[in-house]
Amino acid sequence: MKKSSKLTTFFVKENKKMNMLRRKKFCFFLASIFLSLFFVQISAAQDHLFLTGIIRSFHPNSGTIRVDVTSEGCKGLREFREPEGAKGDMDALLVGKQIHFYIDSSICERGKVYNILER
Repeated sequence: MKKSSKLTTFFVKENKKMNMLRRKKFCFFLASIFLSLFFVQISAAQDHLFLTGIIRSFHPNSGTIRVDVTSEGCKGLREFREPEGAKGDMDALLVGKQIHFYIDSSICERGKVYNILER
């Protein structure tokens, strides 16, 4: 075998090794981007508290309702704000009825008025 052919074989093998190394680096780069996007999405997620209670009163002008909440995380008489589109759905017949709903927070503090997301 000639010296030039040995050299060519050497460079071809080295080139294959370099290509393989580049592919591994690229795959690692893609995987790290996907994982970072996944973790950013998880950290941006917000939990919503699911509550159950009995409607005690409602104020159609302000869109607020008073609910005697029976759920463990938020027991007691609390005030919540209805979504804009649902204000017309409330009437006097709902007073005394049980309601299940989500609020726009993962906690429930006494004295704060939370928005109802859906019921």
